[in-house]
Amino acid sequence: MSSVKDYLFEVEQGRCVAWIKENYDVDIDPDEPSDQWDTLASDYQAMLDAESEEAEAQWLERHSPRQFFDEFSEGLAMASSLLALGNDPGQTSTLHKLVYGHAVTLLETLISSIVRKLVVTDQGLMMMLAANHESLHKRTITLREIAEQPKIVEAIVLKVLSELSFHNPATIKAVLGAMFGDRVRGLQIGGVASICTKRHDIVHRNGKTVHDDPIVLAPEEVEQAIATIRAFAADLKARIYSSLDERDGSDLWLVC
Repeated sequence: MSSVKDYLFEVEQGRCVAWIKENYDVDIDPDEPSDQWDTLASDYQAMLDAESEEAEAQWLERHSPRQFFDEFSEGLAMASSLLALGNDPGQTSTLHKLVYGHAVTLLETLISSIVRKLVVTDQGLMMMLAANHESLHKRTITLREIAEQPKIVEAIVLKVLSELSFHNPATIKAVLGAMFGDRVRGLQIGGVASICTKRHDIVHRNGKTVHDDPIVLAPEEVEQAIATIRAFAADLKARIYSSLDERDGSDLWLVC
C-alpha cells in the first residue's frame, strides 16, 4: 500500500513541478526544500482547490432541489426493492444491513445537496446560515480577503458544510435550524436519529452494538426505517418549499 501511495505522491509532485515551470518558468527541485518551493507549491494547491470549487459550483448549478428530491425518492424505492432479493440466510442478513445503511446515505446526500444548492443560489439563506451556525458565525474575514475573493463567504460556508456529517441528527438540526429558523421547528427527527444510531453500529462496529451484540434486521424493520426516512424527507421538503415560497413568492428555484 505504501508503494502505491509513494507512486501517487511522486506523480502529483511531478504535475506540480510541471505546472510551476509552465506558469512561472521556474525549474525547481522539490527534493531540495526552500521557501520558493513552499510558496509555489502552495500556489499549485490553491489552483487545484479553485478548480475543485468551480466544478462543485457548476454541478450545483446544473441541478435543482426538485431533482435532488426526485433522485432521493427513486433511490429509496430501489433500495426497498432489493429486500426481495436473496434466499440464503447469510446473504439476506448482509443485504438487509446494506439496504438499511444505504437508506441513511440517501437521506444524508439529499440534505447535503439541498443545503449546498441553496447556499449558492440564495444569498439570504447563505447569510442566515453563516450568522447562526456555531461553526461559522465567529469567523472573521478581512477587507483584503473580500477584495481578493468576492465570494469568500460562500466558499467558507461550502467548505464547512463539506466537513459535516449529515447522517448525524444534531448536524441536521443545527444546519436546518440556522437556515430556516421557525420553519423547521417541530420537525420530528427522533425516528431518524434512532435509525442513524443503528446505521452507525452497522457501519462502524461491523454490525454489532457497543455491547458486542449482533444486530439482526428483519425485512419489516428495514421497510419501517425506509418509511420513516421517506416521511421525514417529505416533511422537510414541504417546510423548505413553504419557506422559499414565502421568501420570494415564486417557485422558480425549483427548476433553476
